[in-house]
Amino acid sequence: MKSLRHRLPPLTSLMFFEAAARTLNFTRAAEELHVSQAAVSKQIRQLEEGLGFALFERVGRRVQLSSRGTQLHNKVSAAFNYLADAVDEISDKRNASMVTVAANTAISHFWLSEVMRDFRARNPSFAASIRTITSDQPSDLFNDSVDLVVAYDPGQRIHWTAQLLFEEEIFPVASPAYIESHPLASDGPEALLSQVLLEYERVQPNWINWSIWFKSLGIDPSRVKATEYGNNYIVLVDAATRGRGVTLGTRHLLDAEIRSGRLARLSSLSVRSGRGYFLMRNDQRPHSIDVEQLYSWIASYRVN
Repeated sequence: MKSLRHRLPPLTSLMFFEAAARTLNFTRAAEELHVSQAAVSKQIRQLEEGLGFALFERVGRRVQLSSRGTQLHNKVSAAFNYLADAVDEISDKRNASMVTVAANTAISHFWLSEVMRDFRARNPSFAASIRTITSDQPSDLFNDSVDLVVAYDPGQRIHWTAQLLFEEEIFPVASPAYIESHPLASDGPEALLSQVLLEYERVQPNWINWSIWFKSLGIDPSRVKATEYGNNYIVLVDAATRGRGVTLGTRHLLDAEIRSGRLARLSSLSVRSGRGYFLMRNDQRPHSIDVEQLYSWIASYRVN
């Protein structure tokens, strides 16, 4: 594979072309680039000779792009903007303090977003930028660019310090409207076998589903009448709030949904998995004052 040096025209020529193509005026492009009009014309001519086709056409006294010139300008403009954004991003990271926090989609949506909102409201003088990464891929969460992670059952991770926030406690939830129209659903775990159960498809083997939940209470899950499956927990919870069925909720994670009245518990019985949600700190990243302040804030939500 040829190097970029041999595949690309000189970058100076491309910069001159971008300015001339954007302004459609060689004089204006020259003023912008602080060179003479002759210099712009020379760079454009050399670029056209190297490419083997014309980039501009004259229509009367005006200059316009050729069809190939238009194609090239669109690509060159996008590439230069991409490079400029990259430089801006790197410069921001060097010159301004930034704290990067990561979590999976469910934690971010139902729990972390509220924690971060309250942090900003209570700490108006916090000057650092906060970057939030939301992903269900562990490799996106636990990497060198991340300072803090809120994670479910992360296990032992080298160079990461873990603090338990709250243990996983799972119970059935549904909308008040569903409970009102299905009164038997509140008669205990056995009654749930005849309800429409909303099931989050297991991606990780340690996630609890309806089958495991029923078995933990000594109930045969094969007696379940109807199940609807989904691979997005946020969408599944939204379906429950709209009265489509009963889903499994985690204490603390869905507290806001229950406090607001969008969801309600169907049983006082719950299952503790022995796992939990942890605040993780990257020990290979500098523990700046900003990182420590945000870490302490999130850690204050720990449930003893």
